[in-house]
Amino acid sequence: MGADVVVVYTPVGGGHKAAALAIAEAARVRGLSVELLDLFAWAPGIVGATYLTAHLGGTMMTPNFYGMGYFAANRRNGALEPLRRGFDHVAFGGLVKRVCEERPRAVIATHHLPLVVLGRARRMGRLDARLTGVITDYTAHACWAEPGVDAFCVPCPLAERELAGHGVSRDIITETGIPVRPAFDAIAPVRNPASGEPLRVLLTSGSFGVGPTDRIVRSFHGVPNVELTVVCGSARGAVERVTRVAAEAGVRARVLGFERDMPSRVAEAHLVVGKAGGLTVSESMAAGRPMILVGTVPGNELSNAWMVGAAGAGVAAMPADVGAAAHAIRSRGELEVMGQRAAGLVHRATADAVIDVALASTEESREAA
Repeated sequence: MGADVVVVYTPVGGGHKAAALAIAEAARVRGLSVELLDLFAWAPGIVGATYLTAHLGGTMMTPNFYGMGYFAANRRNGALEPLRRGFDHVAFGGLVKRVCEERPRAVIATHHLPLVVLGRARRMGRLDARLTGVITDYTAHACWAEPGVDAFCVPCPLAERELAGHGVSRDIITETGIPVRPAFDAIAPVRNPASGEPLRVLLTSGSFGVGPTDRIVRSFHGVPNVELTVVCGSARGAVERVTRVAAEAGVRARVLGFERDMPSRVAEAHLVVGKAGGLTVSESMAAGRPMILVGTVPGNELSNAWMVGAAGAGVAAMPADVGAAAHAIRSRGELEVMGQRAAGLVHRATADAVIDVALASTEESREAA
C-alpha cells in the first residue's frame, strides 16, 4: 500500500513547495501517510532547468515582458494552447506512472503544471484518486482550469470568480485560503515598539535569493534604531555579498542563508519586507505582520499586492525607499493596526481545509459504507 495522499509541487519559486509542505504537515498530523513529489524530478532534466531559467529570467530580468505574456495567455483555448498541452504531456508523462504506483486516496497539486497530465489521466480512468488543485495566488490564471480536476481550493472570492470565468464549475470550487504552516497562525500579534526599542525588520528574498536586496539594505543607512534580518535564500555567495553591503552602508544587519524556520524569523519581526508572492504574503498576513512590498512583478503578484495595499495591511515601495517607509510606519504608530488588518485578511487552518476538500469524496464513501 502506498501513500494516503500524494502532494505534487514544482520548485518554481519557494511558494509552491511551501504550500505543499504545509499540506503534508497537516495530513501527517491526522495520521495520514504522505508522498511529496517534485514534478521536475519526473521529467527530463533539461525541461526543469529550462523552465526555471525562463521563469526566473522573465520575472527578474524582463518583468514587463513576463507580465505581457501572463495576461496574453490568460484565456483558455488560445492559439498556442494545443502546442503547450502537447509538450506538457510529453515532458511530464512520467509523473502519472509514479503517482499511480502509490494508489493514493487523494492527489493534491500546488502548481498548475501537474494538472495537465494528472487531469488527463483522471479523465481516462488511469488515475483512480480524487485530484485537487490548490491555487497559491490571490488570482486565478486560465492555466489552472484543467479538465479532469475534481476540486479546486482558492484563496479568495476574486479567484473563485476568475476560475469560474475560465469555465470551471462553481460546484467544485472551495474558498480555503492559501495553505500555510500552523506555526504562522500561532504567532503572537505585533505591537508597536516601545520608546528606545529597535524596529525589527525582516527582509526576505525568496528561496532563490534573487531581487534588489543590496539596494534595500542600503536604504536603511541613517534610519535610526533598526535591527535588520536578511534571509538571502540559497543563492551562492549572497550571504557574503549582503554582509559586505550592510557593513559598507553602516547598517546593523543579521544576514542568513536558506532559512528552514521562517515562522521564528517572522515572529521576531515587527515588519516584513519582500516580494508579493502568494506564500510570502499569506505567511506574513497569517502572522499578523504588515508588509512593505518591493519589486512586484506584473501578473499574479499584482493581485497579491493589491489585496495587501487595499486592506491597509502594507505599502509598496521602491528598493531605495524601503528604509524611509519602515521608519514612517513606526513614526506614525501604525504597526499594530496594520498587523490587525493583515491578520483579518486570510483564512485560518488553511492546510487542514485543503485536506478536508481533497478527502471529501473518500470520506463520504467511507461513511456510506
